[in-house]
Amino acid sequence: MKNILLVLLLMQVGISTSYAQKELTGAVVNVNQKGRIEPVPFANVHWQGTNYGTTTDTNGLFRLAVPENAHFLITSFIGFKADTLRVEDFDYTISISLKKSSNVIGEVEVEYRQKASQMSFINPLATITMNEKELFKAACCNLSESFETNPAVDVNFTDAVTGTKQIRMLGLNGPYTMISRENMPGIRGLGNAFGLSFVPGVWVNSIQVTKGVGSVVNGYESIAGQINVELIKPDLGEQTFANVFTNLGGRAELNVGHTEQLNKHVGTTLLMHGNTRLFEVDANDDGFRDFPLQDQINVLNRWKFKSDKGLMGQVGFHFLKEEKVGGQTDKYIDDNVNRFDWIGPYRINIDTESAELFGKIGYVFSDFKYKSMGFLWSVKQHEQNSIFGNRKYDVRQRSGYANFIYQSIIGNSNHQFKTGASFVYDEYEEGFQSESFNRVERTPGAFFEYTLKPNANFTLVAGLRGDYHNIYGVFASPRLHVRYALSESMVARALAGSGQRSPTVLMERQSLMATSRVFNFFGDNKDGVYGLDMEKAWNFGFNLTKTFTLDYREGSIQFDVYRTQFENQVVIDLENSYEVNIYNLTGESFSNTAQLQVDYELIKFLDVRLAYRWVQVQTDFNKGGIEDNQELLQQPFTPEHRFFVNFGYATKKTLKESNWTVDFTTQWFSEQRIPSTEGNLINNRRNELSPSFFLLNTQVTRNFNKRWAVYGGVENILNYRQDDPIIDAENPFGNEFDASMVWGPIFGRNMYAGMRWKIAKEKK
Repeated sequence: MKNILLVLLLMQVGISTSYAQKELTGAVVNVNQKGRIEPVPFANVHWQGTNYGTTTDTNGLFRLAVPENAHFLITSFIGFKADTLRVEDFDYTISISLKKSSNVIGEVEVEYRQKASQMSFINPLATITMNEKELFKAACCNLSESFETNPAVDVNFTDAVTGTKQIRMLGLNGPYTMISRENMPGIRGLGNAFGLSFVPGVWVNSIQVTKGVGSVVNGYESIAGQINVELIKPDLGEQTFANVFTNLGGRAELNVGHTEQLNKHVGTTLLMHGNTRLFEVDANDDGFRDFPLQDQINVLNRWKFKSDKGLMGQVGFHFLKEEKVGGQTDKYIDDNVNRFDWIGPYRINIDTESAELFGKIGYVFSDFKYKSMGFLWSVKQHEQNSIFGNRKYDVRQRSGYANFIYQSIIGNSNHQFKTGASFVYDEYEEGFQSESFNRVERTPGAFFEYTLKPNANFTLVAGLRGDYHNIYGVFASPRLHVRYALSESMVARALAGSGQRSPTVLMERQSLMATSRVFNFFGDNKDGVYGLDMEKAWNFGFNLTKTFTLDYREGSIQFDVYRTQFENQVVIDLENSYEVNIYNLTGESFSNTAQLQVDYELIKFLDVRLAYRWVQVQTDFNKGGIEDNQELLQQPFTPEHRFFVNFGYATKKTLKESNWTVDFTTQWFSEQRIPSTEGNLINNRRNELSPSFFLLNTQVTRNFNKRWAVYGGVENILNYRQDDPIIDAENPFGNEFDASMVWGPIFGRNMYAGMRWKIAKEKK
């Protein structure tokens, strides 16, 4: 039993090294009174007589660079006897066993201040991890609101009537970002329209945000980036929690969860969410509800198991049902129905139901700690029935996913690889107005990813996957990620690769249905979806991260630049105010972005995050629908410049818990291009550019103890609103009605309050 656990611990350690600056990897453990091996987290490990040192992670594992003439490794932790070990061979992972000290005076609690957002220096991908501390800085009712304090991701409303928010990375709309749940398909297809609101923020344990193309292991659809969401799991130990929230916009929600480790082999987590909006709000007095009335029930349950022989897995289900009713307010209808010949109210009804069954199983070869394999799978049915005024849109998506992954080494642990095969199945029954777009998409694929780690400073990950789409045929997705540590405090990363995605235009752009525009498809691929080709883009990026210490306090600087070049894109052309013209790209389309971010503890317990981003997203639009008459324009509703400032302050109670926490975020958005409205009547025309504006948010949290906390906040403190967001709101069935021309806040100042409660038992 001891040996098996030790093998599992050591299996998780990265690599051994043999060139340039060497690196030592290992595990620090303790044998308890029952003879079982336990990891020792946060133990200190350093080379005698040098400044080279580190601490073990939560699993007792460490990775430490080896300076010249280093031989004696010292390991220590409170309550244990310090150990000095002479190390001569750095090519193997070592194990250090600490013994309990007999001279323990009393209990000593070791505290450390965990950062809310962190970027690993080891990971070759530039990935920012947001933990619960970061998510609690704002209300975070759902996933779309979880990025308010992260400058890498933009969040904006898609229209003025459905209350839907969409994210944007590298200046590109949400569907170009792969959103996964624990490295399995999360939000795609039909989910791209409203799926972000189907993931309650309270369920989220952490979020990993990666710019640019991701790993080939996760699929071919990543173009602008990947967002991976980790939900609460049984690993956290037994706990019961609840969260209550309400705001001035009429929204109220309740979250309840319980996670429990039933025994050393089996654990379970049950997450339940419900929200409602019972009364209508029309802050801009245009006769339309700023948010639809809605009811949502959302339940997820999972079971996780692990054996003593390297086998582990989980199985779970997720069910959601939501009803939304938006459109004209009851008050407006009552005030106007008798004044003129009323042709009926403009209503938006969206009924959604989703059910998913998912699972994972993995095995680690106990005799070969570097070898493992896993199988991930899910089946899902997602159905939506909706009406936008006099337009009907019904769609049903049945999906299946399977991914087998095998991981091992070539010769030694300097050369690692992952390989496997995947299968994606999507069946769509899609009806829009009087047309049907039914189809079945099947995509089997295979991948191989090679990782070279010759030393602690350099990592290269080269991946290639090939897939066969039953409609679009065979295509390849090569990807390359390189990491190089210029020093102990500076690391550079570069990437290049391609991504593809099948067009799901109507599902993704449902906001355009809340208009009087005529939808025109100009696809010339008779076999393609809507007659359109598959989208393909190349992404190139560079990231430089530098940590520093100023006045005894830590900080970091990040600079990155990315270019996304489309080889083919589905162009959504809104330049004619009466039409939505959809066609394959015939010219050029690209996105250039650059971002500078500084994080620093300004004074003790006051953190500041400053960021500036420049975005240039341009596409050739066919003027008048003529392919040879093109004009390169900035994509609409995309600010070229954005400034971001976030302050986070905590009054000192302990390093882990504060009496009060205060967060304040300021964002400035530059002008945005608005699609042409020259064809409209004078009163229904809009300027070519939106004004620049500030958006200020704040939240205050009071922690009474480890169980209870209350919080309150104000969004859009300056009460800034876009004037007349709906074109021709008084005539919703006319030819110029348009609720999709949104570039700024729809709802003004919004106050909210909530309460968090948790009972947790210490992990055994």
